[in-house]
Amino acid sequence: MYYILQLPPFLLLFIIFVLFGSIGVAGVYIFRKYIRIRYKRAHNEAVGFTFAILGGFYGLLLGFVVFFVWDSMKEGHNNADREGSLAKGLYRNIRYYADNDPAQRELMKSYLKYVNYVLYKEYPDMEHLRSQGDSGRLYFNDVFYKMEKLKGNDVRMAEMFEQLNELATYRSLRQLDGDSAMSIEIWVPILIGAFILLVSALMIDMESVRLHMTITAMLGIFIGMVMYIIILLDHPFTGKIRIEPTGYRDVITMTHDVDRSN
Repeated sequence: MYYILQLPPFLLLFIIFVLFGSIGVAGVYIFRKYIRIRYKRAHNEAVGFTFAILGGFYGLLLGFVVFFVWDSMKEGHNNADREGSLAKGLYRNIRYYADNDPAQRELMKSYLKYVNYVLYKEYPDMEHLRSQGDSGRLYFNDVFYKMEKLKGNDVRMAEMFEQLNELATYRSLRQLDGDSAMSIEIWVPILIGAFILLVSALMIDMESVRLHMTITAMLGIFIGMVMYIIILLDHPFTGKIRIEPTGYRDVITMTHDVDRSN
């Protein structure tokens, strides 16, 4: 799936259109050449009525699936944006809290190690659909450990602990969003439904072979278009329209700006 999603979106859409449209055309050709059915007018009306019912139910099914993956991707965007905002806010608090305290400098080093790990290890792993290891948790726990060594017990320190806890929450949500994908148990009924709908379209009796091929190809292309939308939305951290670690990149940019100003 990773290599498929690396294709430019419009190229992937074109390939899916050609694939599903060709399946429709080939189906009409094979059905008319090798399968002989003696149609009566009542038969064709029954096939058309059944096709309309199946199409309605299948369209409803695909609508629910598209809504589900769209909502999941939207939630993934929101969680990643919230995590990035917390990462930037926590960086500012650490940077300007007791600047002369050696514990603050150690905390900043640990925090930047964690930020770099997320930016250059976690997000690339999520992009390549690789499982997450325990290294990120160790980096994050080290930030907690170093923060406990800070001197003082004021409002800003309490705010930093609160931000760090919220950051842990949204990091976990982001990882869950990256690991979640439609299972094969969901894909199989969707593909079986597409097959049944195309077979129903093949059974409709039309005098014009070209018209039959055109209509079936259009049906296949429409099904392929919905599949394309599901594939793109089901992997929010992979592909050309993936979620980017914008907040963490801003932290690195702010670090470089501070270093240049000093």
